[in-house]
Amino acid sequence: MFIQTTRLTLRNFIDNDLESFLAYRNHPEVAKYQGWEFPYPREKAEDFVSSMKEKIVPKQGGWIQIAVALKDTDELIGDLGCRIKQEDVRQAVIGFTISSKHWRKGYAAEAIPRLLEYLFEDLNMHRVTADCDAENVASYRTLEKLGFRREAHYVESFLFHGVYTSEYYYGVLQREWREKSGQR
Repeated sequence: MFIQTTRLTLRNFIDNDLESFLAYRNHPEVAKYQGWEFPYPREKAEDFVSSMKEKIVPKQGGWIQIAVALKDTDELIGDLGCRIKQEDVRQAVIGFTISSKHWRKGYAAEAIPRLLEYLFEDLNMHRVTADCDAENVASYRTLEKLGFRREAHYVESFLFHGVYTSEYYYGVLQREWREKSGQR
């Protein structure tokens, strides 16, 4: 995987990403709405980076994480997650994480459209969904800005660290994305 935007490179993880990956996975504000173990152990980070180095396409039922790096320096600043739904090969789920020191710079809003382009145009997905904690304002605003439609609000539906949290579910269809992005 190697996709460039104006400021970013979307690529496979590399060994040099380990320290940056560990840093943002272990930042309390970044981990606040994420499902990974906190604190995130070095051994898991090493295994994760190693397992993602060779993955090139999302697989049905399994996640692929795509490194988001600054184009000029190749510094890892986050990642995009994607999986093809087990029950439908033409539907995908995405997620995203950006290091807190790179928040409010528009990086997620720059990276996600390229992932959508790949999913809709190269893999011919019919629909892409995403979900986020209802308190994660930055994430749901990013999704809405990119044309995702809020389709559900599940109140206290997800047990997370011993507390029931509420979630928003979003979706966008291939034809909607094409209309918004000026594709065919």
